[in-house]
Amino acid sequence: MADEASAQAHSYPMVGRDAQKAALREVFKEVKKGHCRSVVLSGPLGSGKSRLLEEFLTEIGTRSTTVLSIIGDEWESSLNLAGYTQLMSTAPLRSSKGFDGDEQPPSKIHAELTPDQAVKYAQTLHIHLEQLQRRGPVVVAVDDLQWVDEATLRILVFTARRLHGAKVMFLFTMDTERAQNLPVGVLDHVASHQMRKVVLPPLPVEAVGQLGRHLLGTDLDVTTLRNLIEHTGGLPLPLVELMQEIPRNSWQGKLPQLPPSQRVRARVRSQLAGASDQLLAVAQSVAVLGGGAELQAVAELARVPDVLVALDEGHELQLLVFTVSQTRSSVTFADPGAAQAVYDAIAPTVRMNLHRTAAEVVTDPGVQLSHRVAATPGPDAQLADALEDYAAQQARAGVWSAVATAMLAASRLSAQPRQHDLRLLHAVDAMIGSGDLTRAATYLSTIESFPSSPLRSAVLGYLAVVTGQFASARAHLDMAWRTVRPEHDAVTAARIAQRQILHGLANWDGEAMLEWAQRTRELVDRAEPVWVEAEAIHGLGLFASQAVEEADAIYRTRMAEAAETAQKQRIQMGYAWFALRTDDVESAHLHFEAAIPTEYRGGSLRISLWAEAWLARCQLVLGDWDAAAATIARASVRLESSGMRLMRPLLYWTAAELYAIRGDWDRAQHYVQLSTAPTDGYRAMAVPSALARARYHEARADYESAYEAMYPLLSTDPQTRERSSFWPWQDTMVNVLVMTDRLDEAQEFLDRHVAALPAHAADTDRARMAWARGRLQAARGEAEEARLSFEQALEHLHSHHRPYLKARICFAYGQSMRRAGKRRLASSILRTARELYVALGATTYVARCDRELKAAGVDTDAGVLGHGSGTDDPPLRQHQDTVQLTAQEQAVAQFVAQGATNKEVARALFIAEKTVQYHLTRIYGKYGIRSRSELAARYRSVPSP
Repeated sequence: MADEASAQAHSYPMVGRDAQKAALREVFKEVKKGHCRSVVLSGPLGSGKSRLLEEFLTEIGTRSTTVLSIIGDEWESSLNLAGYTQLMSTAPLRSSKGFDGDEQPPSKIHAELTPDQAVKYAQTLHIHLEQLQRRGPVVVAVDDLQWVDEATLRILVFTARRLHGAKVMFLFTMDTERAQNLPVGVLDHVASHQMRKVVLPPLPVEAVGQLGRHLLGTDLDVTTLRNLIEHTGGLPLPLVELMQEIPRNSWQGKLPQLPPSQRVRARVRSQLAGASDQLLAVAQSVAVLGGGAELQAVAELARVPDVLVALDEGHELQLLVFTVSQTRSSVTFADPGAAQAVYDAIAPTVRMNLHRTAAEVVTDPGVQLSHRVAATPGPDAQLADALEDYAAQQARAGVWSAVATAMLAASRLSAQPRQHDLRLLHAVDAMIGSGDLTRAATYLSTIESFPSSPLRSAVLGYLAVVTGQFASARAHLDMAWRTVRPEHDAVTAARIAQRQILHGLANWDGEAMLEWAQRTRELVDRAEPVWVEAEAIHGLGLFASQAVEEADAIYRTRMAEAAETAQKQRIQMGYAWFALRTDDVESAHLHFEAAIPTEYRGGSLRISLWAEAWLARCQLVLGDWDAAAATIARASVRLESSGMRLMRPLLYWTAAELYAIRGDWDRAQHYVQLSTAPTDGYRAMAVPSALARARYHEARADYESAYEAMYPLLSTDPQTRERSSFWPWQDTMVNVLVMTDRLDEAQEFLDRHVAALPAHAADTDRARMAWARGRLQAARGEAEEARLSFEQALEHLHSHHRPYLKARICFAYGQSMRRAGKRRLASSILRTARELYVALGATTYVARCDRELKAAGVDTDAGVLGHGSGTDDPPLRQHQDTVQLTAQEQAVAQFVAQGATNKEVARALFIAEKTVQYHLTRIYGKYGIRSRSELAARYRSVPSP
């Protein structure tokens, strides 16, 4: 049986512990050099300490390494020298004289141990370790330190403090939740600065996914992974238990509720078997009231004489945890899953009675209703009506998660089938509004089986919008509007109209946004959430239709009126979107940040995620790239959990661009793939998706691929006199056209776009067009006109903090001037670009600036090049008996020697392809070589400086 259990325990890979294993390896390297070191692996029960210890010992196991081990046991912890006898029995001891000149007495367990005896045993261990380490490193491995007897612990500490120059590693594992079992002196030693601490944290989502793939043979969705982590605390042992105990086919869909493992159930049964009636009542009350139950509510529901006495008992049994803070006192279960195990053990009638009483104990109306629902097994029309009234209140506040929960319960309690179906539709609609698409999807087949109705079509259309299915959304929403009768059902009609607004927004259709916003506002009172959201998007519709001043006036009025409720989230989101596009990026940043939280005032996860994606964009624009990376990491987890594919390209566009410019190509490519938009997706998906690919290829100087990515935008997102595009892609388009020698197309596009720019165009829009014009003029050989255009672009940015855009302009400016032969001007401008890129951490463009500066050949000894430039390319040196290359020739030679084609060199250095061939011919002549391969060979033979 022991072998079978061991085989099962090792039937899965150790995941998420690479950093901790690496830390142990580093300590072991020090030990092998002759330094005695002590390490403690700490973490809660089930965190994988013993598994990591065993794998590490197996990894370092060689003939020259000696391992002495102790495995702590709670039962033996009271027996003096129980651990010491284990240790000595594993040591390959040589015969040695004892401390008194006699042969060393055998190790044994003592009923009592005097201090003198303890010192003698410690001295003996010291002698043996000294002898063993002469043959090679020694590891003293102590598993479950908290269950080792005190005498052994003191011997270990005594010995560890005296082995200074010995190749000995003391490696302990300790359960952090039971560290109080250690003697004070030993605990002080473990906590001292001499002891290396390696903590085992909860497993991250990626590691749990890897575990699931191995044990279940399938990829678990992000929502399931996060639920698993929350349910188990992210600890490997309970994770593996659940994956092995729940049938494999149950993991294919969404698990409604994760059960406690058999081990947790057995532990809880054992704890409750020895519990008093008072503790049992308290534990059942905490399980019914839910996590973090208030002490007062627990006391009223349990009805015990002294609840604190029962809590003390629960603490001793390691069942309950009681915490008191300045704001509240609460009771929780110590182990993840224990609450569900206790709840499941309560008899159904007792459970319902407890919920009925709990409804009278708690004060929150929503929680009261949830307890009443749990106490009602069958239809109850009165309770269903109360839930619907409560849902209506929460809907007015925009708290859609509460609406979904209440309406789902009302649907179950409805006696009439029509009421059941109608309430279920409202529940799923609220799930979508709250961002719980995973749960909404579980009811999709049920909804599709319902008879056709305006509300059914509206719900299916809403789901299609947030999952990015343009054609499906249009079909469902158009059907919903055709079949609804606004004069008889204004509420449903307003709901459909509001979904049409979202449909227009996702496709950046200003006319549609204005039309449906007007219809929505005519159908409902201004206090309704759909009216507020219609007004928030109405302003964006005005901007898209070139009515910027009117949009600004609406947002200023609504922001002044908005109360601190979930409705303000909608206004803040709309205003921030507008502010971002009208150059007030700082205000946009502030309001996007304020629109993200939903925990305290409720709100929509859809709006929260959109705000978070735009916040990352603001941070990129303002140069706070580390913050942008953190926002992307945080938002991506929530986004993937929600299933709202509509926002994916927007968030991952920023991610792909940021990591490409920072030179993290693997991560950049990963985000480019994630940003891919479906063929039937919205414009709000297609444009960011194209920009993600274009900026990635642009950073790699692959302008043909960038052109392929950008070309569809000419028809997808046109800028006209009647329509403002939201996404600033036009300057990138001109740059790509110029860099692929499509100068006539670039001129035609630029002229058309500039003619469509409104009089109120933002400064950054004008700056982008000016630098694009300068790029085109430089390519046509109009150097002075190009210089004036670039200077004009920088002047437009004079009053704005836009380091990223300024760096882009300066790089293009300097590159263009270098090509025109204005080397000193080019060098000055390129150094400015380089400084900005260095501050941003944009290693890709720092390297490109260095190449341009090298090609300019001015002040190359100023200490800029070759110091943190972000490039590993060594310069091509000439032998002293050869003719020196010019700066331009040296740049060309370096690229060609690395395998670049003439076209690639031309685009990287922004020169004509014929010019590359001209320089290459001169280089061959100077070196007396005939081919690119000979140049590459000469390049490799020259030592780096």
